[in-house]
Amino acid sequence: MSLRPAPSSETPPHRFPVLEARFGPLSPMDQGMQSRVYSTQDGAAVVKVYRNYQGEHRAEADNLRRAGLGEWVIDAVEADGVEALIMRRFRGHPLRRQDVPPVLPRLREILSTLHREQQGKVNLSKVRERLRRFRSALAAYPLEDLFDAVEIPLREGLLEQPASFCHLDLWHDNILISQGGQDVLVIDWTKAGWDDPLRDLALLKTGTLDLLAADESFAAALSFLPNQQLPTLRRYRAYLALTTLHDLYWFLMNEPYEFEGERDRKLPRTRHALARLPE
Repeated sequence: MSLRPAPSSETPPHRFPVLEARFGPLSPMDQGMQSRVYSTQDGAAVVKVYRNYQGEHRAEADNLRRAGLGEWVIDAVEADGVEALIMRRFRGHPLRRQDVPPVLPRLREILSTLHREQQGKVNLSKVRERLRRFRSALAAYPLEDLFDAVEIPLREGLLEQPASFCHLDLWHDNILISQGGQDVLVIDWTKAGWDDPLRDLALLKTGTLDLLAADESFAAALSFLPNQQLPTLRRYRAYLALTTLHDLYWFLMNEPYEFEGERDRKLPRTRHALARLPE
């Protein structure tokens, strides 16, 4: 596991005597909204420390094992007043634009295998609740085409599908490639769960494939679909629209000063794809 170096101004917010007695001094590597990541002294492992106390260290370890990545898990512990996941370190970097085309075959293998495991049905009540929140928050913006793209197939029952095991956070910082390009590792499984695999693939497009030019991104996205029959294409269209609405809602609620820029960047890409998919 490898992540961006932490900003030089960051100072560790917490000392870890128990963890450091076991792994040596911990050096800050990266931080996000939900966690901080440290490297062990020998560089062989990383320690992911969660900001909340909801058992996410053990949940993520379980998700990694379910995804067939248990070999990367060293331990999940409660120590020094924190919850921590300890993993073997992957020597590589998050995907950049030039990395995307070479990793597509391996990503298709990874996601195809992941999505084979099914359990229950997609929870459409969550979809309806998200749409209600998005409509309320985004009412001032002309987004009716995106809402229609989700709500029409939802009313028709098209989104009633078996649920597969999904990563649900497939943006490019969560996909690592080794320095030589031979190995790929998907990280950050805290949001993983049971959902429509086409939602996972929509997240992959908006979060990673859209590093590419619009036509190239769309062609790559289609290559991940299990088939290109009409119901699949319409369902994928719905989840592309839902994912974009979610992203716009998130920026409006969490980083409002970034909202207009993200809207102007994301909407043309999504509308480019929606125009090429059947309604």
